[in-house]
Order: sequence, then C-alpha cells, then structure tokens
Amino acid sequence: MFLSRPLFFLALFALLGELILTPEIPFSYRFLFLFSLLFLSLFLFRKKKNRLFFCSLLCLTLFILNFYSVNHRYRAERESIGYILPLQAVLRGKVMYVEEQEKKWKLLLSACIVDTALEKKNSSIKNEEKYQKRNDLHFQKLILYLPKESTGEGSMPLPLPGQICSVKGHFLELSPATNEGEFSLPSYYKGEGISGVFQAKTIELVRGESSPFAKELFTLKQSLGNRIDALFPEETAGFLKSLFLGERSGITLSEKSLYQSAGISHILAISGLHLSLLGGFFYRLLRKTKLSSLLSSLITSFFLFSYFLFTGSSHSAFRALFMLFLRFAAIQLGKGKDLLSQLSFALLFLLWLNPLSLYSIGMQCSFFTLFVFFLLEERPGKAVRKKKEKALSKICKKHALGFSKHPSLLLKLPAYLSKLIPCLLSTLPHRLQGSFLFYLALLPLFSLTQFSFPLYAPLLNLLLLPLLPFFFLLGAVSIFLSYLPEQDFLLLRLLSFSSRFLLNLLFQIFHLFMEKSLALPFSQILLGKMQALSVMLYFLFLYLLFFFPKAKSLSLLLSLGFLLSLPLYLPNPPKELEIAALDVGQGDGFVLRKGALVFTIDNGSTSKNLFPEQIFFPYCKAKRIQHIDYALLTHCDRDHISGIQALLEKHPSISLSHLILPASALQDHRYDLLKRLAYNHGADVSYWQKGDELVFSEQGICLSTKKTAWAENPSTSKKRGPDTKGHQLHIRCFYPNDASYMEEANAHSIGCLLEYGHFRMLFTGDMPKESEEALLENCRETEASPIVDVLKLAHHGSKTSSCPSFLSETRAKFALFSYGKKNRYGHPHKSTVENCKKYRLFPLETAKLGEILIKTNGEQFEITAPQA
Repeated sequence: MFLSRPLFFLALFALLGELILTPEIPFSYRFLFLFSLLFLSLFLFRKKKNRLFFCSLLCLTLFILNFYSVNHRYRAERESIGYILPLQAVLRGKVMYVEEQEKKWKLLLSACIVDTALEKKNSSIKNEEKYQKRNDLHFQKLILYLPKESTGEGSMPLPLPGQICSVKGHFLELSPATNEGEFSLPSYYKGEGISGVFQAKTIELVRGESSPFAKELFTLKQSLGNRIDALFPEETAGFLKSLFLGERSGITLSEKSLYQSAGISHILAISGLHLSLLGGFFYRLLRKTKLSSLLSSLITSFFLFSYFLFTGSSHSAFRALFMLFLRFAAIQLGKGKDLLSQLSFALLFLLWLNPLSLYSIGMQCSFFTLFVFFLLEERPGKAVRKKKEKALSKICKKHALGFSKHPSLLLKLPAYLSKLIPCLLSTLPHRLQGSFLFYLALLPLFSLTQFSFPLYAPLLNLLLLPLLPFFFLLGAVSIFLSYLPEQDFLLLRLLSFSSRFLLNLLFQIFHLFMEKSLALPFSQILLGKMQALSVMLYFLFLYLLFFFPKAKSLSLLLSLGFLLSLPLYLPNPPKELEIAALDVGQGDGFVLRKGALVFTIDNGSTSKNLFPEQIFFPYCKAKRIQHIDYALLTHCDRDHISGIQALLEKHPSISLSHLILPASALQDHRYDLLKRLAYNHGADVSYWQKGDELVFSEQGICLSTKKTAWAENPSTSKKRGPDTKGHQLHIRCFYPNDASYMEEANAHSIGCLLEYGHFRMLFTGDMPKESEEALLENCRETEASPIVDVLKLAHHGSKTSSCPSFLSETRAKFALFSYGKKNRYGHPHKSTVENCKKYRLFPLETAKLGEILIKTNGEQFEITAPQA
C-alpha cells in the first residue's frame, strides 16, 4: 500500500527526523521514534528499494539540518527577548498582515530589528557585551499590537501590508502553560514561527510603498467586515466574519466553547472544507463558460491563493491550497488523484518552509485527520467498496442527467428509486464502518486537545455541514445586494431582506442543533489527557486489528475486545494520594485525589481573571474529574474561592457534593452567595471549626465525619504498630476555634492537617500570626503533634504570617509558596523567605515551578513539577 507511494516515505522520514530533535518530547519517546526510523530503513533495505532508501536518508538529513537551524535561531530570538523584556525599545519591521480587533490592531511583522539604547555605545568590554545583547537584534516574525488611538486623526497612518513601520513600546511576556491541561501561548506562537509579541505605544515612522495587491485585499476585507457588521446581528456577524474573512475576534469565548463542545469548531477555521467548496464552485463555474481546463485551473488557483492571503494564511488553509494546486496539476497532466501522495507532498513542503509548524495544533489536527481519512480508504475490502460506490454513482449521474434534459422522465421516478435504494443500502454498512473507524481513530486527538469526545458530533456534522454552502450563498448574495442602490427597487429590497432573514434563520438552526445535542444524555464523554505511550499503543493495536485481513469471527471477537479495553488507555484515578498545588497566580489552589476521592482546597485567583475557564476547568478535564466530593474554602477572599464559585455558577459538567466553609460563615453575610449557589447546585454545606474531621478509606470512600478530641498523633506515637491505622486519609480541622464572627476574613481561615500514613501536610489559608499561634495551642490541647512534612505557608508568604515559632514547631521539610509573579503585594516577603532558610525549609514556589505535584504511598513521598 505505501511502497507504491514514495512521497509518503519521504514525508514520514522528514517527520520522524524532526520529532527526534524536538526537545519538548521526552527522551524515551524520541528513542521510540529513532527505533521506528531504523525499522523503516531496514524495511526499505530488505525490500531492495535502494533508490527510495537513499532518497529517504537524504530527505531525513536535509530536514534535520533545516529543523535544527531554524529551531536554534528561534531559541536565540527568545533569549534575546528575555534580555530586553522589561525595557522600552524601538521596533522596525515590514508589515505582512493586518487584523482589526476591538480596541487595537494586530499586525504581523517580518524582518524585524529591535533596539533599546538611545545613547552611544560605551567602550568598556562589559558594556559592549550588554549593548550587543540588547541592540540591533534581528527577528524573523513578531506580532505587533497597536492601539487604535495611535492611528487616529492627527497621528501616523495605519501601516499597510508591504510598508516598513517603526514603533516605540515593549515586549509582552508570554506565559507558558504551568498546569496540566492549560493552553500554552508560547507553543502556539512557536508553531506559527512567531518569536514574540510587541506592545506599541506610538508609531514613529511609516515609510515605503505598500503592495498594491495586498493593500486592495486589506481594503476589501475591511469593507466586507464593516458591511457584515452593519447587516447582521452581533452573533451572526461574528460567525460570518469567521466563515468568510477568517477573523474570529468577533466570536465570544462562550460561542467558541459551544462550537468546540459540540464537535464542529473546525467550521470556524478557514480550512480544506472552505477552500474545496469555493474552489470547486469557482472551477465548475468557469468550465460552464466554456473556458479551457488549463485556463480555469489557473484562474481558480489565483483566486484561491488570493483568498488564502485574504484570510490570514493558516496552516490548514495552506495544506488545502497546496493539495488543490496538485489536483489541478494532475488534471492537466492526465494523472489520477492520489490523495495520500498529495497530502505527503504538502507536509514535506510545509515542514521545509516552516519546520516549527510541527508545534502547531491546527497543523497537527489538519494533517492527522486527513491522513486517517485517506488511510481508511485503503483498508481491506477496498475493491468491493469501490465497485459498489461506482455503481451508485453511475445510477445517480445517469438519471440526474436524464431528469434535467427530459422532465417527463419524472414519471419513471419509482423505477429509479427501486434501483437507487438497494444500491444505497448495499454501500451503507461500509460507510457506517468507515465513519465509526474514523472517529475511533480520532479519539486520542480529542483526548489530547480538548480532553473529551462529543458523542453526537458525527451526527451533527452529517446534519450541519450540508448547510455550509447555503451560508456562503446567502452571505454572498446579502453582501452583494447591500452594495446596490436597492432603495430604488422594491424587488432588490425584498430579495435582500429575504436572504438576510434566511441566513439568520439558518444560523439559529445551527445554534439550536448544537445546544440540543449538548443537552442530550452523555453528550460529552470525558476522556482526560492520554499519556504518549497510551496513544502509541492505541494506534498500534487499532492498525493491527482493523487493517489486516482476518477471519470474520476472529475479527469480530478482537474488535469487541479492543472496544471493551478502551478505558485502559485513558487516565485513571491514582491508587495512592496525589496532591496538586496549581499555579493559580496570586491565590491558592489544591486538588487532592486518591482512588475515587476528589477533594479540593480553595482554588481561586485575582491575577488571572479567567482562572476557572483557562486553568481550573481544563485541569479537571485533563485529569478526568467530573465530580468533586469535597470542596473546602478556607475563607471568603476572591483569590481562594473564584474557581469553586464559577463551578457552582456555570459549569454543570462538574458536580460538587459537599462544600466546607469556616464556622464563621454561619453568620457572615460575605458567604451568602456561596451558600445560595451551593443550594441551587445541590451540594451540602458544612461549617468547620476546631474538632471536625473527615476520614477516608484506602479506596477514597468517606468512612466517618467526626468531632471529638483526638489521642496522640499516631504517626509519632511509639505505641502504634505499622498497621494500626493502615493508609486511611485523615483531614482534621484545628482552627477556627468557634463560629464567632471576625471582620478580618484571613483571621478565620480554616487550618487543617492532612495525614496519610506517615505523610503529613498542613494547610493554613491566609492565617495571620495570631491564628497560627491559636492553631498550635489547639494541637497542644488535643496532644496532636504539629510536625509535618510539607507546610503550605499562610497568606502567600506574607510578613504577617509564618512566624518563627510556627516554623520552629511544625518542623516542615518543605515550604510551599503559592503566589503570582510580580504581584503588587510583594509576596513572598523577604523576612518570610529568610525565616524558611533559617529553619531549613526547602522552598516550593508555584510562581517559579508551576504546578507542584506531591505523590505519597503513606511511607515515602516524592515532589515533582510536571510542567517545569
């Protein structure tokens, strides 16, 4: 199947070569890619495909060198940005693309030069080195954000594509993903080949002539965008601008989430679907005008290339455009269409032009989806399927042509249907099997990108995709008629109103189908984020089972076994205790998991306004958390509650059983909203004070809720045997003392001790020193030892907490700081850091390490930073 396609082998060698050199991939997996490469080389050598073997090795060498060179340059550019990040600078570059956003312009610049020094160079060697690191810095591509005020009346004009602009401003810091499931902006920009983002304050200079062609495309895009905004409601206009212009800035986050959850977000991206529809329509239209095939192909290719530049030149659009060019070339050369070879050639071309496109999620999804689709066409039984499809196509074409020329033949429609229906039914099993295998192969892709699978997406795509041409038609008609003087012609006004009404109705139908599909039971199958090894094994077994001919009975048995084994590939709850300290920015957030138990402590942020949507909910999805048993909120400050509050307000896919609040919340009106939301959600609310406790079994099942005085801490008692308590999980409350009202919210923060076997950790919320002393006193009264392994420092390391006596008595080995980078409060305070050093506490800082994961079996524990 593949030996007859040399381009496929060349593309595979180039891809594996780049994957082996990708530093973000763990070494063990890169070794697997190297092993695969050696296996393929040996395979070609054994098959005596010497020419293909040497061409593949040459291709591998060239692409590895190209990838290494481009990646090395990119890393050097990112290091340069690190040197000048806090400084004001002057940026000069050539404008490639301009996009309008709500309050600013977004420009793509190429051939950029950045300077930070406005004075002359100093002659000393030390300053010379510093000067070179901060001046005359070259960048391949940069994003420039330009405030609209800076291009208004009396200011410099907006730079247009092709012009050179000079602006003053500074680089923006791109925060990488520091938590599981979080979107990584630097990785996204790396896939686009963009080194950084520059925020301009003023435009200093615009010079040079803009490209006439690019200027006309930009002007047309602006005109069409304004016209769409004027003709349609906001939601419909945002959808149409995404569909026609490739601009998604008009689509709200809730809208994007709706399309993604429903499984049809690919409609919003300019891709092969759009270009195929437009290209096919334009080509057939030209052929109807009696133009030659060559001229029609050339004109259509120019039209599609212009549309590609017009919509922003995405990787998926490039892939579709390149494959259409190859298709037109094949028509002129009289060759058949080998889609797999076309896809391979497109991949080779893209990886050579931009090796870093390998990092692009859009590129990965686009190529992988088509590869799966084309591969399924090659599965066993191809000849039989092709024969049946050919017979069906012959019947449809023959009778459709007859009906168009001789309407009287409609009287023979029953006879036509009697032939069509059996033929259609004979192809139905193969089509259903192909569709099922297609989505089965895409399961890991859904797991790695959105952590869930929209169960009704296949049906929804089947129903809604055929409507897409009508959107193009009605949208084009509405926009075209809006440029005509319709006020003088009643017919034009009626036609314009009808087209806009129908398009809005179609959009409402679109929305209705999506919303209803998500309201159905099991609309979202939570997959979590599969591990790389699980993905590899999944595809290996899938290929062996469904692409090798076997006896029918054995095939059914093995297929059933594979389907039943699917949960084994997905992430499962940890058998031992896992404590994740999320990097929430300025705030606190902990997720405890053991077996079936999910227990959260706080989870809020004030520095990241979209913390629930961008960090907390994605983390839960990546870990396959759809139910939280207990959510403990130490106090009511927003940097501790925003995530749980958002869950109770607007996230029905994650349920909560029990909400734990400090006892002071009984008479504190600041907790009224949380209590009301919990009631509406169906969660029980309990109020903790000194003496409350939860005990969980080895499987994570709640055994008891106690309020009593405890004996001496078992983990430090000499009388305790190793199996007296087993590995039950205890969470005990030592503060606040009672339910009395406290004006200062920090002062009634819940202080609780977690104990699992010999492992102990203390959570302190935002306790001030006085509360810490009260907690220690309560430990003494109950004869419970305050000695712990890990101490979560109170109030993000503030100077008002973590007093020396508290650090001395807890004797922790590790101090966990949860704070945001460059926060305005100055956390952690220098005195707190010095005290930690004095008492030999090793610092664990979320701002530096990202998410911190603590795993323990009750005897030993390990601490890792998975995203560092």
